[in-house]
Amino acid sequence: MQRATREVLYYETGADNAVTMTVKPGEVFEVETQMNRGPNSDHPSVPDHLRKYYNTVRSDSLPTDKGNASSGAIRVEGAEPGQVLVVHVEKITPHNIGWTGYRGNTSAMPGWLGDSNVGPTSKVVEIRDGKIIWNDKFSIPIKPMLGCVGVAPLRDRWVNSWAGVWGGNFDIQEVTDGAQVHIPIQVPGANLHIGDMHALQGDGEICGGGGIETGGIARLRVELKDKPANMTWPRIENDEYIMTTAQARPAEDAFRTALSEMLLWLEEEYNFARKDAFMFLAQVLEARITQFVNPTFSYVAKVKKGYLEWTK
Repeated sequence: MQRATREVLYYETGADNAVTMTVKPGEVFEVETQMNRGPNSDHPSVPDHLRKYYNTVRSDSLPTDKGNASSGAIRVEGAEPGQVLVVHVEKITPHNIGWTGYRGNTSAMPGWLGDSNVGPTSKVVEIRDGKIIWNDKFSIPIKPMLGCVGVAPLRDRWVNSWAGVWGGNFDIQEVTDGAQVHIPIQVPGANLHIGDMHALQGDGEICGGGGIETGGIARLRVELKDKPANMTWPRIENDEYIMTTAQARPAEDAFRTALSEMLLWLEEEYNFARKDAFMFLAQVLEARITQFVNPTFSYVAKVKKGYLEWTK
């Protein structure tokens, strides 16, 4: 099985990133991801018994590390603009260590709070037996996810903190085991980039330094499909939901775009008249903001597949 390693990492996504691996549609492959930059290994938040291991998985390229390192670019044979790259997330296996941090202010908090009465802080945690060891009294089950899943944009080059129609830094918890991420292909070969693994993330990602930032191995598979005529932004599916997403600032614009993309999906592929799709979504839509700290904010809009069975 092929594996994209951490030997070549990209902190920006662009069509001129050199291809490091080529895969075929249907081929199962693995991607090793780099843990997003954390505190120095001599920081007091790093437990002594974890320090040696932490040094093997944290980024060693500070201060030039721009954050959200991605492994890639992964060329997909036969991928062309006008198609959709479907990334099947088969299994995410995080490292046994992670961290979370806060610089003292994020867009999730009003400016008049200053350092939000918290101040800069960070925490390094052990991940053991499927749990995050928060302290000696409390642990949290992991819910691994991929923050960054994107293809190369056609004309632009974006730092990996951004997301858009090319995918990128979604920070959506549903991008986890069993998910299918649908991204419109921008350039021949697609040039897939994968990174920013979290062992866990709360809605809003309010501290800015994750979730529980970690690295690990993602087992993936890709397929190619024709792009639906009304599709502009990436879509996500799992066994239970169809999902649309958008990234924008202010957050209201991200919601409006995710909502309109869902309406168009129902209209084109589920035989709804537009007015009926709108009224239907008014009853069954689930939507929330998944991160509120990046340059643009992420919204995910969801509809249960069970609600759509009658349309077939």
